[in-house]
Amino acid sequence: MKLNRMLIGLFALVVAGGGVYLFRPEPTIETDFYPSPEASPVDNTIDWPPKQNNNMKEIKSINKIVRVTLKTSLGDIKIALDGTRAPKTVGNFISLAEEDFYDGTTWHRVIPDFMIQGGDPLSKDQDQRERHGTGGAGYQFEDEINAQSYKLHEAKLVDVVDPRQLASLTDAAKAMTVQEFYEAQGYKYSTKFESLPMKRGILAMANSGPNTNGSQFFIITAPEVSHLAGKHTPFGLVEEGMDVVNKISATPTDERDNPIEPVIINDVEIDMGPADALKTVE
Repeated sequence: MKLNRMLIGLFALVVAGGGVYLFRPEPTIETDFYPSPEASPVDNTIDWPPKQNNNMKEIKSINKIVRVTLKTSLGDIKIALDGTRAPKTVGNFISLAEEDFYDGTTWHRVIPDFMIQGGDPLSKDQDQRERHGTGGAGYQFEDEINAQSYKLHEAKLVDVVDPRQLASLTDAAKAMTVQEFYEAQGYKYSTKFESLPMKRGILAMANSGPNTNGSQFFIITAPEVSHLAGKHTPFGLVEEGMDVVNKISATPTDERDNPIEPVIINDVEIDMGPADALKTVE
């Protein structure tokens, strides 16, 4: 069955049934939304036609491994950024770091056994905590994700959808793969690069939907977050300092998952020298 026919069927389902949910209730990683781990299922309803993003920026790519050290108020986190897998994303991070963009920002969203999130310039101001998580670089750029790295081109929507939604799926929707479903929402994938696994220690971009990357990022603290695969660009991994990540993860937080005592990124040190291969991602 052709994708456009399946989209018609699924779009009719969304209009009639109020939406299709993928996976079981989990928190999402976004720049302007603060769900809790007990939140309702992730809403993957389709906007049709897809919204046009007119705030995109051309990013200078870095096509090699670059090592950075996040100098936080709780210790150092040493990260290998993999420009061989996400060159624009690494180029964007380095560009911002060279401008001292991240200096003084905080880890503004911390959910134990899930992730720690930072990179919002608004988080420098503790008098506006209600706005933390809504800021960015002032522009957006596209995702760099290979859906086939996660076998989303093979996984059927019917096999991963919340069981409570199965009865609402049309035959057309049941025939879709997860990749086709995400593509219907505006995600675009490439097989040019291999994507890193979405698991503990991986650094990935936060966003508010397809191709909305800016400055915010997160480090995964759960063993894996397969429900985020295909939705966020992974671009590095922690090589040293997971003990610091764990400290940040254990920091007491308020009702918005924002640490009560700010954990600050004081500086980002960049090492553009000879790049050894990444440590094995187990």
